[in-house]
Amino acid sequence: MAVLRYQLDSRMIHGQVSAFARNLNIEFFLIVNEDTANSDTDVMLLELAALNTELEVVSPEEAYDILTHGELDDYRTMVVFKYITDVKEIIDLGYRFDELSISGMYARDEENKTKVETNLFVDDEDLKNFRYFEDNGVVLTHQIAPEYKKKFVRDIVKY
Repeated sequence: MAVLRYQLDSRMIHGQVSAFARNLNIEFFLIVNEDTANSDTDVMLLELAALNTELEVVSPEEAYDILTHGELDDYRTMVVFKYITDVKEIIDLGYRFDELSISGMYARDEENKTKVETNLFVDDEDLKNFRYFEDNGVVLTHQIAPEYKKKFVRDIVKY
C-alpha cells in the first residue's frame, strides 16, 4: 500500500495527527527528524503516543533509504516530518512525493515567525522552502485535523 500521507507537524504524533491516522487506517508511522531519532526518551514517548501502530524514528537520510527501497510498501504508512528542514533534506536527496499536509508549524519553534493561519507560523526562509517544494512537484496543503477543510498553502500565503 505504501505511503498514504506525508505530514509536517513539529509535535509529531498527537491527537490531530492520530485522527488522520485513524481515518486512513495507518499501520506504520515513519517519523523523520535526526535529533528525535537520536533521543531514546523522545522515541519512547512517540512509541507511547502511537499506541498500537508500528513506528520508526529516523533521520532524513535513513527515511530516503527506507522509502526508495520500498521497505514500507506492505504497510499503510504515514510519514511525519518534524521540521520543514527535514522535508527539504529528503527532497534534496532526490525523493519526490505529490502532497505535503502541514498541520503544525508553530511560532515557539523559532523566533520571528508570523501567523498566517491556525497552527501555521512562517518566516522568509519557510516561504523560500515552500517555493522550492512546489518547484519540485510537492503540492502544499494545510489541514489541522480531518474535520477541517483542506486548504492550499499558496492560497493562504504568497511565496
